[in-house]
Amino acid sequence: MENNEYQSQEEKILEEHHYSEEDEIDLRDYIKVLCKRKWQIASIFGGIVIFSIIISLLITPVFQASNLIEVGKIKGDPIQSLNTINSVFSRETVLQQVKNKIKEPLALSEGATTNQVAQMFDIKENENGENQDKFSKFIEIQGRAHTPEQAVTVVQAVSDILLTYHNNIFSEAEKNYETELATIVSEKEKTEKNITKTNEEITRLESDIENYQREINNRSAAYSDGQGRIAESYIDLLATVKNQKESKESQLLNLEHKLVNLEQQIQSKKYERVYQTKPTEVEVPATAPETRISPNRKQNVIIAGILGIFLGILYAFGAEYFKEDPIEKLKVKKTNY
Repeated sequence: MENNEYQSQEEKILEEHHYSEEDEIDLRDYIKVLCKRKWQIASIFGGIVIFSIIISLLITPVFQASNLIEVGKIKGDPIQSLNTINSVFSRETVLQQVKNKIKEPLALSEGATTNQVAQMFDIKENENGENQDKFSKFIEIQGRAHTPEQAVTVVQAVSDILLTYHNNIFSEAEKNYETELATIVSEKEKTEKNITKTNEEITRLESDIENYQREINNRSAAYSDGQGRIAESYIDLLATVKNQKESKESQLLNLEHKLVNLEQQIQSKKYERVYQTKPTEVEVPATAPETRISPNRKQNVIIAGILGIFLGILYAFGAEYFKEDPIEKLKVKKTNY
């Protein structure tokens, strides 16, 4: 009985001693494990790095080209906003146009979908271009393909379709502009004729006033009733003609104000045409890129190297932990004790 109690106490002491030893593992133990398993760690590290290099070499490279386009203006406002442009290029018919333009240069298969074509380009706002001129709107078209030349082809195809679309809108705006300007010019010419005609009428009325005034003056000393009635009729005619003259002068003043407004409208239209209306143009054409955007082999190798070191260290500690049975370790410690 006493022997059993003594043995149980001994096992308890061994277990406490075992756990205290585990708690007291210091940095030297970790370094010993790493040194012992260094070749295995190096093998795992090297294997993962080599594998990432092979994968990176096998992945088809992607190049990106871009250009800079100044969006045209109509009456000072952009022909289209960036959101509207992107909405247009998300349409199935427009994507099909892009596909038809790049199909032969890029050797696209018949099975290529418009969704795949949509992934080959982006249309973005260019903040640098916009800062150059606050009255202008610049966008950047980015095209991606497997060769630099093909990337440029994608950009040019999208740009051509955008320019054609905007030129159609601009042509309609120009027609409306010409119609509006012609209407204003015609109204101005009509107003000028009315001013000339009104001036002639005022001149005639002034002549009538002089004649009536002269007749009245000639009959101012008349003593007969007949001469008096004639003088009164001339006085009535003089009053009527003066009223007509005042009306014509008021009409002339309105016509002159109208002419000034029409001239201002013509000048405004001309200013609008010269400074606030312009077609969409390519500001900076696309050039073949010198470097690819993917795969980023250097970055991939660095990430693979970090992952390889982590997995190598994890393997080293795992292998060291499981190399001996914990129960056997306890038996060895009992024997040593």
